[in-house]
Amino acid sequence: MGGGTHFSEFVDAIKSLDDVNHVIEEVYATGKKISPTVHKIEEADISVFFYPTISEQFVRGTIVKWGIFETDTLPTDYLNYLRRSNLVWVPSNWAKDVLIRHGFCKDYVNVVNEGVNPNVFKPSRKPRVGSGATFRFLACGKNEIRKGFDELLLGFKMAFGNDGKTQLHLKADYFWGGAEYTERKKCQLQQQINDLGLNNVTQITGDLSVKDMSSLYSYYDAMVFPSRAEGWGLPLIEALASGLPVVSTFYSGHTEYLSSIKGNFVRLEHQLQSISCPEFLKHWKAGGNWAVATPTEIAKKLIFIKNKHDFYQRKAIMASKVIREKFSWRHAAEQAVSSLQSNKFL
Repeated sequence: MGGGTHFSEFVDAIKSLDDVNHVIEEVYATGKKISPTVHKIEEADISVFFYPTISEQFVRGTIVKWGIFETDTLPTDYLNYLRRSNLVWVPSNWAKDVLIRHGFCKDYVNVVNEGVNPNVFKPSRKPRVGSGATFRFLACGKNEIRKGFDELLLGFKMAFGNDGKTQLHLKADYFWGGAEYTERKKCQLQQQINDLGLNNVTQITGDLSVKDMSSLYSYYDAMVFPSRAEGWGLPLIEALASGLPVVSTFYSGHTEYLSSIKGNFVRLEHQLQSISCPEFLKHWKAGGNWAVATPTEIAKKLIFIKNKHDFYQRKAIMASKVIREKFSWRHAAEQAVSSLQSNKFL
């Protein structure tokens, strides 16, 4: 998920373009490990950085930085990292506006979307059987404050209590902190579920392949995505491409594609609140604002989409078509090449 998928899918997509596929080299390295590649880079080369590294300051030629963030206030060191480049790419117009407010020239920042694989994530749901069938909601994202799970669990309890015919499944165990950290976060979430006395909320754990994730989306009746902020929101766009009805916030990076399907998903109203999450501030330092949907709002919209499911299932199929046509990884690669050409770097 997230950054790793962004890197691998984008590189594969840009390699598929006839004009540039013969000159692409991937480097999965940071810090000192990138040094051998740095020495080979020439003035005519273009280097695209997805993450900060030590050696990027010594790279010759044209430098492009891909800025991905989940806050409207960025720390000075990250801003300086982005400025050490000839061009900045961001996945959304929301992100571009954030950088402009931080003093970046609008022509220096180009929108190059992330994407979704339309050949993998596409409608394939099995029809629900009868009006008495169990209704299953899916929520997907790391177990952290930013993802809105605190409000979601409270809202789900308000809406459905322990109704066994309405279930919430959480895929919330994707972390970069190692097995011990992942296990600790999983236990914390389970304790939270237990403290609320919810027997109809279940965690989905373990590594899942891309094919597994595609199958996972097809199992559910709706996705709920109460995230306070996203750089892009990969699980959300995958669910939309898969034809899953969605309840979602409308703020930050995922507005880039949600704007193209207004009326075809259920929107969570929110209030902007100052970021106080210690985990987030440890890395981003500067704070900023996030969009918070209240438990009451979430409860209302969960009940609404369940009651209007047939209607929003039809809407979801229309949304899927738009998402798969407009936001494929190939489209992202074409945007990138167009950006380089328009800026006379290619």
